[in-house]
Amino acid sequence: MNPPKGYYRELLKSKFPEVRIAFTYAPIIGCTRVDASPILEILDDSTDPFAKFYSDGIRNGSLAVIVEGGPNQKVWKNNGELFFAS
Repeated sequence: MNPPKGYYRELLKSKFPEVRIAFTYAPIIGCTRVDASPILEILDDSTDPFAKFYSDGIRNGSLAVIVEGGPNQKVWKNNGELFFAS
Protein backbone atom coordinates (compact mmCIF):
# COMPACT_ATOMS: atom_id res chain seq x y z
CA MET A 1 0.00 0.00 0.00
CA ASN A 2 1.42 3.36 -1.03
CA PRO A 3 1.31 6.42 1.21
CA PRO A 4 -0.59 9.57 0.25
CA LYS A 5 1.30 12.06 -1.92
CA GLY A 6 3.88 13.99 0.12
CA TYR A 7 3.31 11.95 3.27
CA TYR A 8 7.06 11.77 3.95
CA ARG A 9 6.89 15.42 5.03
CA GLU A 10 4.96 14.34 8.13
CA LEU A 11 7.75 11.93 9.01
CA LEU A 12 10.62 14.39 8.43
CA LYS A 13 9.14 17.80 9.31
CA SER A 14 10.74 18.11 12.75
CA LYS A 15 14.36 17.59 11.66
CA PHE A 16 14.52 17.96 7.87
CA PRO A 17 11.71 20.22 6.61
CA GLU A 18 13.74 21.21 3.52
CA VAL A 19 14.28 17.64 2.31
CA ARG A 20 12.15 16.09 -0.41
CA ILE A 21 11.85 12.44 -1.42
CA ALA A 22 11.26 11.99 -5.14
CA PHE A 23 10.79 9.09 -7.53
CA THR A 24 13.85 8.51 -9.68
CA TYR A 25 11.94 7.45 -12.81
CA ALA A 26 10.91 11.05 -13.56
CA PRO A 27 13.27 13.97 -14.30
CA ILE A 28 14.01 16.13 -11.28
CA ILE A 29 14.94 19.68 -12.24
CA GLY A 30 16.58 22.32 -10.05
CA CYS A 31 17.64 20.13 -7.14
CA THR A 32 20.64 18.64 -5.40
CA ARG A 33 20.78 15.05 -4.29
CA VAL A 34 21.82 14.77 -0.63
CA ASP A 35 23.10 12.05 1.68
CA ALA A 36 20.22 9.78 2.63
CA SER A 37 21.75 8.22 5.76
CA PRO A 38 20.22 10.66 8.33
CA ILE A 39 16.84 10.30 6.61
CA LEU A 40 17.10 6.52 6.68
CA GLU A 41 17.85 6.63 10.43
CA ILE A 42 14.63 8.57 11.07
CA LEU A 43 12.59 6.28 8.83
CA ASP A 44 14.05 3.10 10.34
CA ASP A 45 13.28 4.33 13.88
CA SER A 46 9.73 5.34 12.99
CA THR A 47 6.73 3.21 13.90
CA ASP A 48 4.67 4.76 11.11
CA PRO A 49 3.43 2.09 8.67
CA PHE A 50 4.49 4.13 5.63
CA ALA A 51 8.08 4.73 6.79
CA LYS A 52 9.13 1.33 5.42
CA PHE A 53 7.84 2.27 1.95
CA TYR A 54 10.19 5.26 1.88
CA SER A 55 13.22 3.53 3.41
CA ASP A 56 12.89 0.57 1.05
CA GLY A 57 12.54 2.91 -1.94
CA ILE A 58 15.65 4.89 -1.00
CA ARG A 59 17.66 1.71 -0.50
CA ASN A 60 16.58 0.08 -3.76
CA GLY A 61 17.06 3.27 -5.80
CA SER A 62 13.47 3.96 -6.78
CA LEU A 63 13.42 7.06 -4.51
CA ALA A 64 15.99 9.82 -4.08
CA VAL A 65 16.55 12.28 -1.24
CA ILE A 66 16.87 15.80 -2.65
CA VAL A 67 16.89 19.47 -1.71
CA GLU A 68 15.15 21.79 -4.15
CA GLY A 69 16.97 24.81 -5.59
CA GLY A 70 20.48 23.43 -5.28
CA PRO A 71 23.39 25.66 -6.25
CA ASN A 72 24.45 23.71 -9.33
CA GLN A 73 21.00 23.21 -10.86
CA LYS A 74 21.54 19.48 -11.39
CA VAL A 75 18.99 17.24 -13.06
CA TRP A 76 18.87 13.63 -11.90
CA LYS A 77 17.05 11.49 -14.44
CA ASN A 78 17.85 8.07 -13.02
CA ASN A 79 20.39 6.36 -10.84
CA GLY A 80 23.78 7.34 -12.20
CA GLU A 81 22.43 9.69 -14.88
CA LEU A 82 23.33 13.29 -14.12
CA PHE A 83 22.64 16.23 -16.44
CA PHE A 84 23.43 19.88 -15.83
CA ALA A 85 20.97 22.62 -16.70
CA SER A 86 22.16 24.93 -19.44
